[in-house]
Amino acid sequence: MYLIEDKGEVALYHNGYWVYAEHQGSRIRLNLTWNFNSNGIDHGWKAVSADFLKFPKHIQSDYPKEDILLLWENGQDSWQAITFSTTSGNITGLVSVVGEYYSNQELTDLHNSSGAGWYNAVADQTYFSTIGFYSGYSQFLDESRVPYLLDLLFGDIYTGIAREASQTYELNQTYELGGIKDFDGNPHANPEPISDLAKQSYKYQGMVDVNKNGESEAIFTNKITGRWATASISSSGEIDYTDYGKDGTTRIVGIYIDPLVTSGDVVQFSDHDSQYRFQNDLKIDNLLVKTSGDYDSDGVQEVYWKTADGSAYLRSLMHADGNIRYANYQSEEQMSNYLTNNGYESVISDII
Repeated sequence: MYLIEDKGEVALYHNGYWVYAEHQGSRIRLNLTWNFNSNGIDHGWKAVSADFLKFPKHIQSDYPKEDILLLWENGQDSWQAITFSTTSGNITGLVSVVGEYYSNQELTDLHNSSGAGWYNAVADQTYFSTIGFYSGYSQFLDESRVPYLLDLLFGDIYTGIAREASQTYELNQTYELGGIKDFDGNPHANPEPISDLAKQSYKYQGMVDVNKNGESEAIFTNKITGRWATASISSSGEIDYTDYGKDGTTRIVGIYIDPLVTSGDVVQFSDHDSQYRFQNDLKIDNLLVKTSGDYDSDGVQEVYWKTADGSAYLRSLMHADGNIRYANYQSEEQMSNYLTNNGYESVISDII
């Protein structure tokens, strides 16, 4: 069983096929499949977050408060808000982009009594996407309108799990990254719940370009989990937590196996195992990110770190999608010689 999210009263899990909701120690299988309609290729519809939710006061709705409301998305900025019975796990209705609730029976009645044309118009409004309608007018939602409506209607069920609200980050300060996941979608790179302290211990290290696309990502380190994360931050200061999979840049960075361990030259988990040392330095908060670049012009982006105690420098080599290939530690002399030999004396001061 893999955790999807556990913020609020309802925790979501999946077992690779079905989605499950847990409330007060009771777990029920929802009539919803994980990665629905993906056809075995990359990303289909996936559950993101769920909770019991009251609508804002200005929205008049008969939304059934005893049901679970769940948000899912298809990886292409298309979302739906679905309600589920807490007893059967069956779908009970949908919420539209104007905050109206439609039960299954109401949708059936609309289809039978008003004709397919009106029913299809309502069905269009149950998709929060660039191909949906809003406010009763035949106008397409733009990219900024989709997150605005999701946040307006569903508050914390969306913000903090799917998207981080606009804010600024200060160097060396810690933050909660409520919806950060690894490449496989595990929250905080863990298939099980973790402590609130761990969720709130992401230390902001600055901005560097990890995937050589000309845009800088925010770097966070976590001394509780011993992991580090990258996050693309929009011009308005938002983080999109759904951007963790293929070609994504907002995620917990992966763990690698030191090539010297694979070759048999270094014993795994020894002091000479760079992955083991990397994680240990993260756990003791002993790393400072410095800069990034392809300093030997081999097409591979490099991210440079310095240990806080000044004992060594770390050169991590990145995949094109921003995940890590491997890393190695060097002394100040080795690092200086490497940069000098590759014609990058000008950046020595940025690193050392």
